[in-house]
Amino acid sequence: MSNEKSSVTVPRLRRGVVGTLEAIGQEIAAMAPACDTVAFITSAAAFAFVLTPLAFLLAMATMYLEVNTLYHLSKRHASAGGYYGYVATAFGPTPAIVVGLIYVLYQVVSTSAIPIYVAGVVLPGVLNYFWGISLPGWIWIPFIITFIVVPIVLSMLGIRPQMKYIRYAALTEVAFLAITSLIIILKAPDNTIQVFNPFAWNSVYGSKFTSVGGPIAALGLGMVFGITSFIGYGGSAPLGEEAKSSKQITKALVFGVLVVGIVLTEVSYSLTVGWGVDNMVSFASNGIPGIVVYAEYMGLAGGLLLALFAFNSAFSDSVAMQSNAGRVYFAMARDGIIPKFFAYVHPKWITPTKALAFIAISSSVISILAGFIIGYFSGISPIQMLTLPATSSAIINALENAFDYLTTIALVGLVVAHVMMNTSVMTLFGRLKEKHFGFHKIIHPIEHYVLPGIATAIFAFVLYESIIPPVFPVTEAVATGALYLAGASVYAYWIKKSKPQVLKNAGRRVNIVEEELLEAKNKTNKEK
Repeated sequence: MSNEKSSVTVPRLRRGVVGTLEAIGQEIAAMAPACDTVAFITSAAAFAFVLTPLAFLLAMATMYLEVNTLYHLSKRHASAGGYYGYVATAFGPTPAIVVGLIYVLYQVVSTSAIPIYVAGVVLPGVLNYFWGISLPGWIWIPFIITFIVVPIVLSMLGIRPQMKYIRYAALTEVAFLAITSLIIILKAPDNTIQVFNPFAWNSVYGSKFTSVGGPIAALGLGMVFGITSFIGYGGSAPLGEEAKSSKQITKALVFGVLVVGIVLTEVSYSLTVGWGVDNMVSFASNGIPGIVVYAEYMGLAGGLLLALFAFNSAFSDSVAMQSNAGRVYFAMARDGIIPKFFAYVHPKWITPTKALAFIAISSSVISILAGFIIGYFSGISPIQMLTLPATSSAIINALENAFDYLTTIALVGLVVAHVMMNTSVMTLFGRLKEKHFGFHKIIHPIEHYVLPGIATAIFAFVLYESIIPPVFPVTEAVATGALYLAGASVYAYWIKKSKPQVLKNAGRRVNIVEEELLEAKNKTNKEK
């Protein structure tokens, strides 16, 4: 249970209000598959071209390996801290601080990227494609209110209204994508298994692949965005304190990514064969290729429905990611790792409103700065960002680069967090020295050492491909993420040296799994 004395009041969130379906909905919403369809698949295709389905298939397989890691960690810890608590329980408090800070980073920058792409590229593209309406290049800025501020208000108003909205939005979204992608595949004339063969396309894409280091390098860069599309994985973990049972979080961690992984791989394949396997260069240069494919195969209604689902997906994604980041900040503040200001719980709504407000402000500021700064380095001045039409190639290129920059920073955060959790699993079971017999004697090393090791190696490959050879703005984003990681590590070391008593409780003040075990034990004793 808590490491604190019973006389000390520990700030808590409302327990017992999140069920299995709501937790799975949070997982799906945080991964935002419809938003991925119009954003990350396009970004991946800019490097992988016809190999985009393979990039998403390998990304799915990598994240499936992480199911094993989170399954074992979630069985031993549940709290608002999520990954921060997992690493603290299994690995130790110092790496937990680093993971907590990194987790908040990649949730925040992912949120910041939403209005840039969805409102800056997709919305103007849809209005121009269907009705010839032209919007100004600055249109994405006021949409920060729609995609960052309004979602955080919903998160502040309590977990129940948030979960009610998330549950229906997420489940409807994946059903729509699964059914419509199948329709496109059945109608498409270019169905071929060769999209999963990286060496079959040199005659068509050889020069494009060579420019980034060959087909494997192109595939690796595609995987950067394939894996980043799963950036919200683990979105149910910070709900551990509010779940009806810690087991419901474990189920959500398993089933959420299984569903999204299958759907995204199906969607990436359908868009590739729907557009034309020999024409993926034009796919990558089109601002809204996914919507164009849907309109081509299912008419105006199909294209508009995908656009509407993408906008709703972006909104629910922002709700999920910001609420998760706010809860992790709340947990870290409760432990004394960051200022106690963030540990405030609203007396009526029972939500960490101050932490959530800080997350929204940070996301908004980063969104604006990234849009203009990356736009400048893409050859667009701040004045041009405000005066050129949103559908101009210069604006689209600048905003796509800003989106790629932010989401690659998020990828660095995701990779660091998951490598630390893989290490946590190996460390935990190495420390426990459990004895295994029969079939479990064979499975034990595979589950606790081999699978986490393979996942870590794949993450390392993807990071390497994002750096070598240098590609703007991906390489710059990795450097930014590395600088933040260095700062987080220095801060964790400072806590270790200057506040050893605070460090002792980091990530372990509240553990619902231990509390449930104690409650079960007390119940058994009473029955006796």
